[in-house]
Amino acid sequence: MQIEYTAEQAAIQPRLASANINSETFLATDYLNHFNEIVMLLEMIPDMPELAEDAADWAPKSYTQHFLDSGFQAKELAVQAYDLAPSLVRAQFEHICAELDKLIQGTLAGMAAVNVAERGFTPQAQELIRIRIEAIQGLLMKLNQVIHGKFDGDIDLPEEVVDDSAQTQEDIDKLFD
Repeated sequence: MQIEYTAEQAAIQPRLASANINSETFLATDYLNHFNEIVMLLEMIPDMPELAEDAADWAPKSYTQHFLDSGFQAKELAVQAYDLAPSLVRAQFEHICAELDKLIQGTLAGMAAVNVAERGFTPQAQELIRIRIEAIQGLLMKLNQVIHGKFDGDIDLPEEVVDDSAQTQEDIDKLFD
């Protein structure tokens, strides 16, 4: 896909690559760390349910907030570049981030609905967590594609995310009992 850049965008592009910011999309992969941290915790939770409490502390964080809170050396440039990101890139990026936030928060809410630290997880609950992790990882791969400019129009989202018909509390309880 060919993007036509404004003069303001073209002026900042030479500074981006040396700062680990993609000069086509104006996005940095460092933002993926925000999601990778919770994925690592979720991967351990089926075998170590006591980590569910740590995972519950995770909260969505905007791209800008992530960089303002980070030790990323070029964080001001990352925020500036994000504000100048091509609209199609930014729209796809934000859409996938919103779906990631929704999926992660739904997974965490399901785990918080029961006291798993004491009882642990049923095999069905462990499988549900693994399925959710796979969906999250699939979205992270799509997000990475957007960051690297490897997209061609619309990004197809996994069915689990597009049709995220929330389970009832009764369904969640059955999994964790």
